Amino acid sequence: MSTIELTIQATIAVLLLVDPFLRGVFFRMLTEDEPERRREYVGRIMLTIAVTLGGAALVGRELLDLVGIDLGAFGIAGGLVLALMGFEMLFGGEPTRAQGGARAHEEPQRRSAEDSIVVPYAIPFMAGPGAITSVITIASAGDGLSGTVAALIAVGVTVALIPLGHLYLADRMNFSHQTMALMTRFGGLFVATIGIQLMLGGVRTYFGIG
Repeated sequence: MSTIELTIQATIAVLLLVDPFLRGVFFRMLTEDEPERRREYVGRIMLTIAVTLGGAALVGRELLDLVGIDLGAFGIAGGLVLALMGFEMLFGGEPTRAQGGARAHEEPQRRSAEDSIVVPYAIPFMAGPGAITSVITIASAGDGLSGTVAALIAVGVTVALIPLGHLYLADRMNFSHQTMALMTRFGGLFVATIGIQLMLGGVRTYFGIG
């Protein structure tokens, strides 16, 4: 396989796994209370994913072996964090009436995405175990440095497209507050499901099942 063919295949694979376009919907939900900070957050997301996947392409396998991190264990831990984020979105970050009593009737406070942008949003929601494993596999393919070059180009293209899905498309989604609240809950269920799938996949990888 030529370097060009490998690069095209690698770019398609990484784009599908990271998905910088549709994930912009969840970014819109996460930053609903802070639209003025979206550009700042997108910059952090781009840097995090570039370093994570770029590092995986260059020294991923060697680094994981050096520090003794198993991708299965990473999938379990990352899936758990992502599932918790999904459940928080599902319940709107508010206590139920049974849990919160009178506080459940109060106006919810303005929430910041400050502590959620890098983990668990950038990692592992976007750059998860699947994307990391794929980049490492691509970097190991081909002759000489062709695999590494293909992986780095794929990562670069994917990172460059993040603002398109997270800023351009997100800014053009005009929904009412009630619609966004409903979408956040459905999105939370989806994110929680992805988290649980990551955990199950991590368990299978770690124990060599299937």
